[in-house]
Amino acid sequence: MKNYYQVLFPLSLMVLSSSTYAELKLNDYLKEVQEKNYTLRSSRATTEGLESRQNEAKLIFSPSIYAQAQTAIDKKPTTNVNAQGDRTDNTYGTVGIMNQFDFGLKGKLGYTLSHTEIYHASQSFLPVPDFRDSQVALELSQSLWRNFYGVESRAQQTLADSDVKAKKYVEDYKAKTILSSAESVYWSLSQIKKIIVVEKESLERAKKIKQWAENRSQNGLGDKSDLLQADANVKFREYELKSYEQQYKNLARTFNSLRGLDSEELNDSLENIKTEFVKSLKLPQKAALRDDTKAALEYEKLAKANLDLSIERNKPTFEVYGSYALNGRDVDQSKAITNGFKTDHSTTAIGVRFQAPLDFSNLVDNVRGYKSEKVAAELTVNQKMFDQDKEWNDLVVKFNDAKDNLVLAEKIEDAQKIKSANERDRLSKGRTVTFQVLNFEQDYAQSELLRIKSELEILSLFAESKKYVDGGQKWVLQIYQLNVPYSLPVLLH
Repeated sequence: MKNYYQVLFPLSLMVLSSSTYAELKLNDYLKEVQEKNYTLRSSRATTEGLESRQNEAKLIFSPSIYAQAQTAIDKKPTTNVNAQGDRTDNTYGTVGIMNQFDFGLKGKLGYTLSHTEIYHASQSFLPVPDFRDSQVALELSQSLWRNFYGVESRAQQTLADSDVKAKKYVEDYKAKTILSSAESVYWSLSQIKKIIVVEKESLERAKKIKQWAENRSQNGLGDKSDLLQADANVKFREYELKSYEQQYKNLARTFNSLRGLDSEELNDSLENIKTEFVKSLKLPQKAALRDDTKAALEYEKLAKANLDLSIERNKPTFEVYGSYALNGRDVDQSKAITNGFKTDHSTTAIGVRFQAPLDFSNLVDNVRGYKSEKVAAELTVNQKMFDQDKEWNDLVVKFNDAKDNLVLAEKIEDAQKIKSANERDRLSKGRTVTFQVLNFEQDYAQSELLRIKSELEILSLFAESKKYVDGGQKWVLQIYQLNVPYSLPVLLH
């Protein structure tokens, strides 16, 4: 019996230490996931692109420049050749600036310079057939119905702005989910390796118990039912060990796939987490809104903006406009340009424009459809708000329960350890039998499994809580890049 422990104990230490492999710490693994996981890389690239587009909506109300140049030859027939000639050549260029204001006003300020030459007109009717025109013009228009006070324009701005924000929040939540899953897989692998060690030891003890029962049965000292029970126990332990080894392979494949490897081989040892560290973990500060909820709020804004756009763009167009232009004309281009900035030959205009759709039934149905989408978006937000709070509260309860269970599991393990040690001491004094010692050690092994599983539950819930932290994707990546994972509870609390 003494030799059995002398061999088994060093063997367990060898398996636990995994000294033949380099240790892969959690943050190093998560860094690999960040660098090699295609989904995360895609998400990061998408986020960077969205951040570059975050001011795109402002372009709607930003001034823009326009320019146009044209040369035309017009040979169409005229009613009076003497007065109009039979050919007109015109070359012009125009440049200016225009702007849409958020209260519905449109403004346009431009300068135009042109050259006109009329052929074969009578000089008595057209003394100057070759001349230059210069014009400075300001035009303003204000909508009094559609897009009144800029409702449609601001809805377009909201569409562009909320679309970018919603997509960014979706990518942030995706990144947090992947990293949270990767952390959970890491700790699951680390803990299952411990479980496998305990299961191997339990199997060895089960075989010893079976051997002990066989010897007693052969010597007529024991009942056959004891042997059958021992044999069934061996088969059960073999089944459990096989099951955990299969879980280990599946987790290893997931572990590797998250860092871009298609393999179930794991050539790294993982951190051997300590129970005291697990007990010291505290949940991070919960953000007011989870990223997927933030995205739902932006989609609600999108639905509202689409409704406003639908209503506005199908309203009648009724706007008042006015223009004022300074004009100059001369044979000499420089004089024409100079005269174009004088008020001697100004042009003033004011007017109204009206346009209205006639398919009223289609308009009503269209608006009704957008209203339904808006209601659906509001309901989605309400559900998201409810879900995020409920899921967080459930997580807190489970986390606290798991920590309480770990304390109890430790107490059970300590009790089983004392009981097992006491029975070994009694065996050395000849006051008990090997069978009883092996049974007590099996009880101790089961208490070890209970503690390891309790630790794993806490670690998994702690990884899950990372999805609720505030900040975007870059912030989350910085958190996971810390060199010492044991400082996480302090930083996040």
